[in-house]
Amino acid sequence: MKLNEWDETARSMIEIGSDLVQGHMDTMKEMVRIDSRSFNVNEFEGDRTTPTDMKEILAVAEEYLRNIGFSKIRINVPPPGPERSTPILMAEIGSGTGKPTLLMYAHLDKQPYMDDQRFEKWDGHPPTELRWNKDGTRAYGRGAADDLSGVVAIGMAVDAMLKAIGFDAAHPAPDRLQQLPCNIKVVLETEEESGSHTLIPQILQNREFFETADCVIITDVTNPDTGVPGLTTSLRGIVQVSAHLKNTGNEAIDAQSALYKTLATLIHEDHSLAVTAIAQTDVAVTGEERRGYSKIPTTLEALRAQAGLLNETQLTVPADKVDVLVAQLRTSYANVRPGHRVAGGVVFGSAGARLDFHTQGLIHRDGWMQWLEETFRANNRFGLNLRFKELEAPGPAALTVELIVQSADKDPHSGITGGPFPVPELQLATMVDRLIGWDGRLVPPGWEEFFESGGRVSITSCSALHVEHDGSARTFDDPSAKALVELRLAPGQQEAQAGEHLKNHLFKNVPAGFTLELDEDKGGPPWMTAIDHPAFPLMLESLKAGYGHDPCLYGCGGSIPFVAKLTEALGDIPPLCLGAYDPDCRMHEPGESLSMADLLGCARSIVHFMLASPQAFRRG
Repeated sequence: MKLNEWDETARSMIEIGSDLVQGHMDTMKEMVRIDSRSFNVNEFEGDRTTPTDMKEILAVAEEYLRNIGFSKIRINVPPPGPERSTPILMAEIGSGTGKPTLLMYAHLDKQPYMDDQRFEKWDGHPPTELRWNKDGTRAYGRGAADDLSGVVAIGMAVDAMLKAIGFDAAHPAPDRLQQLPCNIKVVLETEEESGSHTLIPQILQNREFFETADCVIITDVTNPDTGVPGLTTSLRGIVQVSAHLKNTGNEAIDAQSALYKTLATLIHEDHSLAVTAIAQTDVAVTGEERRGYSKIPTTLEALRAQAGLLNETQLTVPADKVDVLVAQLRTSYANVRPGHRVAGGVVFGSAGARLDFHTQGLIHRDGWMQWLEETFRANNRFGLNLRFKELEAPGPAALTVELIVQSADKDPHSGITGGPFPVPELQLATMVDRLIGWDGRLVPPGWEEFFESGGRVSITSCSALHVEHDGSARTFDDPSAKALVELRLAPGQQEAQAGEHLKNHLFKNVPAGFTLELDEDKGGPPWMTAIDHPAFPLMLESLKAGYGHDPCLYGCGGSIPFVAKLTEALGDIPPLCLGAYDPDCRMHEPGESLSMADLLGCARSIVHFMLASPQAFRRG
């Protein structure tokens, strides 16, 4: 009976405006203030040039957990190795032997800011400043959602439960902790955004801490809608390579044009992945799974809005909610970003190129320019907003044009939303590929009528553009031909094998006179779990108790490398992936925000699960 009373008491403390919630949001504010970007720093003049060692945010997290009631806290020293490594933090509250042990995970590191020092994409506010909307239902700042919301949801849940049983962290009474129905362990990582590359070695360093866990609760996924809980059972993996194409003797075509033509081979005409060895090995979606996706409480309109798609942008799959979800959750796809642009895991909503042509015998300049624009528009298969204009050229025989294509009014998360809509950088590459042959001359017929007999036109150079949301564009300071190629991998793929397939595909499509350098960047395996353990129905019950809304089984198109690594290292224990943030949080984008409905709902759900956990982990 006491467990039910404690559950109701603890959950009642977790409400907007309560003293308990305010105290935890003060900690959130302090954690947002700290720069804990784990990769892609040096974003603007005066920015730090190397990522932080994470000591500052680990110290704040340690004090935070100690004030809640965690007396055993340890910050690990990572094993030596060739890669940069930062610590995990481990904390625990023991209640006694014979009780289930719940391990909970979140991470402290953050994505890049993706802005310059003016922070205009953050509405002029530093991303290290936690600020609120007018009604206090949403807080803005880098890391507020991904994944400080997970850190605080765990802390808030444990704090409320301890207060409900009468435990006072300032005057600890061990006999009070013995009343708890479970042991609690927490691990906080500082490398998740950069690939969790030393997570497994650090787990193996601390086997005794992890080996007693009966389940792992992971608070680093999104819910299907604001205030609507989902229990995530699948994740896509990721492979990223940095590509640099160099001209080593091809006089017909420049390196950037050649790079676009090479990148265009990544997709078929319908924008599906053209790396056949990968595309054909995604685990097929069953009819039962499709019926389950049909029950997810979202709409086609909401899914388009989450990606920021322009009204005229067409999907690359049928305009049906289930087809969009299958493309986002269970389909491998390709994304490309300019290699000189600092960014997190996003699809840039716009892409652009500047093309320089040399002409001989051009007699109808305006007519040819119109033909060129119409050729680009004819290859605009998915209705992207296309802007074409002539720029000042260096001489009478030269022509310079600027081409910009836009699918969305923001840069959506490449994992959460990516798959069912066109990637502008790839559509741009396809347009260039269809216009220019490997000999540097125009491929489509019709241009000849604007030239005198024997006239000709060829491309002399092509430059990638940095395009902003307002349509402004500029060339990069570094003119070399570089791109970041990203594949999101559906369940069924093997990360290392998929990486080899990608590299082989790119190398195979490089022409004579060019060399391609590929550097492996970020990787992580896909993941999918069965739901037959009693912990899953108990967590669904807990989500309903925490949110006051029926939950659903869900998936995440994003990539969380540690999940597969963690579940592999911990053995056959149920992984329970909860969302402490919503689809509107803009994780990995400028303007990241936290939905209080999702944070508090997640915390209340964890409370219910902790206090009811003996139902799922019966002893003897």
